[in-house]
Amino acid sequence: MENQYSSSELKKALGDQNFLILDNKYKKQLSNHPVVTNLFTIGNFFVIVANIYDFRIELVRGDSEKVSGYSLEEIESRHAEFLFDFGLAEDMPFNMAVTKLGMEYSNNRPVEERELIFVVYFYRAKRKDDKVITIQHQAIPLYFDENNIPFIISNIITDISYLGVTNIPHALLINRFTHDIFHIDPNNFKLAKAEELFTTREREIIKLLFQGSNSYLIGKQLFISQETVRTHRKNILRKANLNNTSQLLGYAITHGII
Repeated sequence: MENQYSSSELKKALGDQNFLILDNKYKKQLSNHPVVTNLFTIGNFFVIVANIYDFRIELVRGDSEKVSGYSLEEIESRHAEFLFDFGLAEDMPFNMAVTKLGMEYSNNRPVEERELIFVVYFYRAKRKDDKVITIQHQAIPLYFDENNIPFIISNIITDISYLGVTNIPHALLINRFTHDIFHIDPNNFKLAKAEELFTTREREIIKLLFQGSNSYLIGKQLFISQETVRTHRKNILRKANLNNTSQLLGYAITHGII
């Protein structure tokens, strides 16, 4: 794997965080952490748990070979450099800028919010066989130091090539505490809060569609008629200017709805 980027850029993006880590108890808990073991994703995926204090990989789980062509052992041996080499070189400067923006945002939020703040990157990556794929990369903080700075990050990497997403690269910064979702675009690089396009009921229906339910099953689950569900589905597609449910899935993922 040819080196395209290096962890020095990540260090610049993260800035001087003055980590204060007094114990390593997290190491015993990592293997059973729900954000490592109990995941439901939208495609083939693997998880890299990284330590941004020393830029080492703590563990790798999932079907890494199916997604990247690299074995778990190959990824572990590369440590942080794997992520830089896996991502397409053209998209990495944007990713680093997003990382910097996300870290600054998190550090400036109240402590009680920080565990619920994470970034979702959408960019291109190159497999071991040189095939370029589109991935969703969710960077979720797992453990914080004594200064409430995240230093153990779960990186959930999913192949979403089949969705045909075209606005690449871009990213979402999500604050589940405040329910804010910010879109970050290379052509408009700032935290732009997403406007709420769908009603609560419509969002419920989108999530059930994502889980594979049809209009009949959705109606039973929500205690509404099948015809009402169909009307909601038509309104959802109209609002998002989409033609079908397949397009809606890609839209929902890249807009932080599911």
